[in-house]
Amino acid sequence: MDHARNNLFLVLLLLGIFMSCSRKPEEQVIKLLEEKYANLYINNETHKREVIKELDEYLQKKPIDDNNIEEIRQILNRINDGHVVIFDGRKEKNLRFQSGLNFVKGAYEVRSCPTCSPVIPEDKYEIIGIDGLSLSEYLKKNHNTVAGSTEWGRNYRLVRLLEESTSSTPVALKLKSTTGKVLSTMINWAPSQMQYKPCVSSERLKNNIYKLNIYNLWCDEGKDNVSREGVYENFKRQFDEATAGITDNDRIVIDLRENGGGGDLEVEYTVNAFIEKPVMLYHYKYLRKTHPGKRKWIEKFWPFRLSLWSQDEYDYTRPIHRPKKTFYNAKIITMVSHGCFSSCESIASVLKEEKRTALVGSKTHGGAGDPVIFPLGETPFSINLPTCITWQYKDHFYEGEGVMPQLVSEQDPKNKEDTVLKLAIDQVLKDKQ
Repeated sequence: MDHARNNLFLVLLLLGIFMSCSRKPEEQVIKLLEEKYANLYINNETHKREVIKELDEYLQKKPIDDNNIEEIRQILNRINDGHVVIFDGRKEKNLRFQSGLNFVKGAYEVRSCPTCSPVIPEDKYEIIGIDGLSLSEYLKKNHNTVAGSTEWGRNYRLVRLLEESTSSTPVALKLKSTTGKVLSTMINWAPSQMQYKPCVSSERLKNNIYKLNIYNLWCDEGKDNVSREGVYENFKRQFDEATAGITDNDRIVIDLRENGGGGDLEVEYTVNAFIEKPVMLYHYKYLRKTHPGKRKWIEKFWPFRLSLWSQDEYDYTRPIHRPKKTFYNAKIITMVSHGCFSSCESIASVLKEEKRTALVGSKTHGGAGDPVIFPLGETPFSINLPTCITWQYKDHFYEGEGVMPQLVSEQDPKNKEDTVLKLAIDQVLKDKQ
């Protein structure tokens, strides 16, 4: 009896290995979404399952290839998750074009466009029309063009496609200046120069205001095949250089408005610069099948049902990831926007919940989940999927919610200044935080 049971188990094990290795890419995508996509279970699970079913029906008729990949991406975008995207590993398929548009940080308003026809001079411009459509009509028409976890996050990404895109199709813009003058222009796309932008920089403003710009939390510095340790070391070096000039009399304005996220170590390093005590960075829970390093190999092919989720886990800041120069007593204000995404939102939430800063600006994108990239068979494509659910506090997730600033402020299109920055400076200059 024992011998027969052992043989049955061996057959089931080998069958599981064979099926996992021989699955077609089209079947693999659906299986990954059903089994390893943690955010499936939050932020409207019913809708997400309907989209997965639609994708399954599509892939039963059409393969994952160059002819169909854009339609597949548009279906996936309807899942409403900013992390769920399909990548193409071929460099020649990732060509990007730049428009020359300069945006106000974290906003929809345009600063200038020296390469447009005609040229758009320096000012602040409200976008009132794109290709003959009002801004709201344009956003509605192109709703499925980008992935987004929230409506506001998706709209922000759509507008930013006017700055850099994979398409070089001419775009007509209608803009309104701060004086009410309406201008029409055409975007002239040019191949992206892929100029590296530092992850962290700083600038000294008047009245002892030190502005710390944190643009990115993944500092490969535009190079390929940089190790994880190297990426982190790059961030630490840039952060330390950017903060070296801060004095005891300075008040700090942190700008996270265009930070698209990155690594967790970078989050920890940043938070440790402003909060001395250990604080909770993350409360999260992995799907059992996606938990890194915790599952025994036998579970992967176990024929009986196991629990869906692993146990709740909590990560706290550690002294080992603390900058040499810290600012525990400095007065700080932090600017956020719909462009603050993923791990950027963790910095904003922790500083807010620990009452270390007031947030100024607009709600963050609302996306999280420790994404993992899964290759799709022998194709050049891979899919990026969140593998855990993450809480920012109590019963509130990051995914689909975002972090709400205490001082909500949008750009004033009639004022040439960066009015969100002006509000942040006014707040940080007040006697009491």
